[in-house]
Amino acid sequence: HWRDKFDIDAIAASVYLSRYYFVRVFKKDTGKTPYEYYQDIKIQKLMEKLKDETLSITDVFAHCGLIYTGSYTEKFRKKVGMTLSQYRKYITAK
Repeated sequence: HWRDKFDIDAIAASVYLSRYYFVRVFKKDTGKTPYEYYQDIKIQKLMEKLKDETLSITDVFAHCGLIYTGSYTEKFRKKVGMTLSQYRKYITAK
């Protein structure tokens, strides 16, 4: 469900917990909030799709269920340490 919109209430309900208790237990076990975990998966999928040079960056975002905006590009840069274009050049140069 990584392409789906993040819905903490639906996730917590699926395991029969309140959203607050679910977040607390999840973070205790993983060290991340459920949303941070979700974002990490999205960034990982972006990194995988960027290897395909036939896709534009906008297409990469679309394949990952995202809209190409400054929000996720900034999250990507902070997490990976380079921009999407820099990462693509780096990974395809290998």
